[in-house]
Amino acid sequence: MSTTSLSSTDGQDEHYVVGVDYGTLSGRAVVVRVRDGAELATAVHDYPHAVMDRELTVGRAAGTRLPADWALQVPQDYVEVLQIAVPRALAEAGVDVAQVIGIGTDFTACTLLPVDERGTPLGELERWAGSPHAYVKLWRHHAAQAQAAVKPSPQSGQVLLPPAGLTTRRRPRASVHRA
Repeated sequence: MSTTSLSSTDGQDEHYVVGVDYGTLSGRAVVVRVRDGAELATAVHDYPHAVMDRELTVGRAAGTRLPADWALQVPQDYVEVLQIAVPRALAEAGVDVAQVIGIGTDFTACTLLPVDERGTPLGELERWAGSPHAYVKLWRHHAAQAQAAVKPSPQSGQVLLPPAGLTTRRRPRASVHRA
């Protein structure tokens, strides 16, 4: 059995993790020291394409108008956060990348990225670059609301899936008690 030591051979015993939060208009990186959880530096990268909610702004279909309730993003904007914000935060913290032992990412849970069987975003493939359906569907993309609201009639023969048992419960409110 082999083990990996977290001790550095060059005398740098500190270790760090990087957190990346992908937001609506930008991605943010934070560098945290593992030993005590201290946040050492942050960096923000604004997405060059922001949110495409009126027209496509990339590829051969740039300028194509989008219907109401669309909210799309370009996957390359997310990659740029890793290429720009993460190195910037590491540099500001004075941390060598060799000391980073983990990275965590955060997206809104309902952000969808259509990919092919190899994991390549469809919007990056020439075949699909002109289709709005090939881009990231942002949390506020509600273009399918009309279809989602339709319930099949018993005569249609369509069957709705039974609930999966997942529920959303209100979180208890935090309270402060002073002695």
